[in-house]
Amino acid sequence: METPETLERQVSRIHELLERSHDVVTWNDHIPDPDNPTQLRQIDITIRRDDKLTIIECRLSRSRQNVKWVEELIGRRQSLGAQTIIAVTSAGFTTGAQRKAARYGVLLRDLRQLSDEEIMSWGRGTTLILYYYQYSNVNLAIGFAPQSVPSLDTAILSQELRSHYVLQSVFNAAAEQLDTLKLLARNDGRTIRFGVLIRPENVRLCGEPVLQIGLEGEACLVAQPITSPEVVGYGRPTEIVAQREVIVERFGLGETSVVHHDDRIAIDIDLSDVELPPLSQVRYFRTTSAQELEHESFAITNPGKLRATGRLTVDVYALQV
Repeated sequence: METPETLERQVSRIHELLERSHDVVTWNDHIPDPDNPTQLRQIDITIRRDDKLTIIECRLSRSRQNVKWVEELIGRRQSLGAQTIIAVTSAGFTTGAQRKAARYGVLLRDLRQLSDEEIMSWGRGTTLILYYYQYSNVNLAIGFAPQSVPSLDTAILSQELRSHYVLQSVFNAAAEQLDTLKLLARNDGRTIRFGVLIRPENVRLCGEPVLQIGLEGEACLVAQPITSPEVVGYGRPTEIVAQREVIVERFGLGETSVVHHDDRIAIDIDLSDVELPPLSQVRYFRTTSAQELEHESFAITNPGKLRATGRLTVDVYALQV
């Protein structure tokens, strides 16, 4: 479900692509009030270039925005000393609002959905596939100095391990070993036996130094296509939707989207709602299109979901050093 925050973030990503820079576009910015410098004013999105300030304000609404909001934005532009102000709404503007904006130089933008026929005519759609390693029959073995083993509490150790970065490190080592087999290039879904051993530095579990960690088991590369239930055009309210400067494909994975501007695209993967089987590790994303596209940027929201989580067998052993 779209929220004001997701609308703002979407518009911010659009302008990052238009500006060809992440550095000049700031989402949820706070700038000093020129008349009260100690007071910060919250702005949905700002664009700063060559000492010029552009303000973007967004509204998520079911009804068209009227003259009142446009007049408020005229005042905000003057108050904050901005050269340009852009008003973005999800539902469009009344005729009166459009006339007022045209007279006072407020730029109006909205996001409108393309029909199935318009999408077919547009012809620049992308397919998105998420690939992950699915692990099974996994065993984790942790080596400690002989004098450390008697003082270990396996229940506490397992609890610490769940949130410790070293667990992800050993799964990353397994993924890197599997990567050498080039399963993605061959679209190979076979189950592969693997085994890795790492020697982490300055890692303690249950207060005892860890000397080495081994992980072995089986894994296969799984492909999960992500559907695009909606395509919208971003532009002036008077523009034909399918002919707008920016087209946004929204995918059924959180707020995942592909923003198109001519033949350039910006990809944002949102993993907040990803649902995978236990002991799965997201590894690749692939986009394809009927036309050649230039990948301008790639970002991942909520990268914490890249961690492999789930139950696994843990063995402890004494390592002679």
